[in-house]
Amino acid sequence: MAFITTFVTPGLSPSDRRRADRSGPRAVATRRDHRQLLRSAGFAAVEETDLTPDFLITSRAWSAENTAHADELAALVPPGAFEERQRERCTQLVAVEDGLLKRALFSATRPLRLRARPSLGLAGAGFGREA
Repeated sequence: MAFITTFVTPGLSPSDRRRADRSGPRAVATRRDHRQLLRSAGFAAVEETDLTPDFLITSRAWSAENTAHADELAALVPPGAFEERQRERCTQLVAVEDGLLKRALFSATRPLRLRARPSLGLAGAGFGREA
């Protein structure tokens, strides 16, 4: 399994944690570490790849292009929705720049479980112990 997510930087002060919770997507409010969550769900070989620097580049470009095409984009959504989303993006971008939020790729595997197979009844056909 693999997924990309935004999450609160571990080890923040309580006030920075609150700011991070308010600045990111709703899912950042979880208090559980993604690696812990994956392991508790039975996954192994959990890996985390930090994508924060690339996410910053992409977020800045996305914000700039949205601003450059604001009139056309705002016409496609209900009144005020575009402006609200731009504010949310800006708030998140500042939180990432300030080190409060991170973006990472998590990957993990679930160990194979050997299942008991029903008897194939081949003992009498030369495939097992003969009686």
